[in-house]
Amino acid sequence: MQAEPIAVLWDFDGTMVDTEPLWASTEQEMLAEYGVHWGDEEMLACHGQSATVTCQWMAEAAGEPDEGEKWYWALHERIVSHLRRHGLPWLPGARELMAEMEAAGVRCAVVTASNSYIMAAAKEQLPAAVEFIVTADDVAETKPNPEAYQQAMQRLGVAPDDVLILEDSAPGTAAALASGAFVYAVPSIANLDDHPRLHRADEGLDRISWPELVGLWRANKGNQ
Repeated sequence: MQAEPIAVLWDFDGTMVDTEPLWASTEQEMLAEYGVHWGDEEMLACHGQSATVTCQWMAEAAGEPDEGEKWYWALHERIVSHLRRHGLPWLPGARELMAEMEAAGVRCAVVTASNSYIMAAAKEQLPAAVEFIVTADDVAETKPNPEAYQQAMQRLGVAPDDVLILEDSAPGTAAALASGAFVYAVPSIANLDDHPRLHRADEGLDRISWPELVGLWRANKGNQ
């Protein structure tokens, strides 16, 4: 039998669920309350960035440079409230692909730069196939540092060669590649540099099947 990945590590925001517009609109809404407008350039800089950094930028833009923590929790309270009222905004193909993985006996975990407060609201809506979630609160350094992905591999008891990672952002992809695994990226707006262990997709997860992902993973191993 040909080898297959033992585990798949899923990024959350922008890969599994379409929360990026929610974060962006909420950030812009909060800034507007202070008379501040962020355009495309500012919002692009926040894509894939940790919420701590983004909220510090927001606090500075609003004239409250010492209130980054206040902005952090105010933003998170609004996001959690929305998720609990409206549910997770699943990206096309994500649930179906995870179901294929579950049927194939592939282990799955979520690795996210979001904190445990956000993920507690999301966890009850995730498929049973997700064994655990590594959040920003579980690591000393968030993406682009590979610590979160390394921790997930340790918890699963798997080596990087046996893992496939699904990502979308530049910081997330950098973290995933630094962990040593093969990365299938579905960037919506991020510009990703070429890498031997990276496959960039021009389409979303609704255009790829588990057997096709396995084929890409095998081809990468064969080229190493």
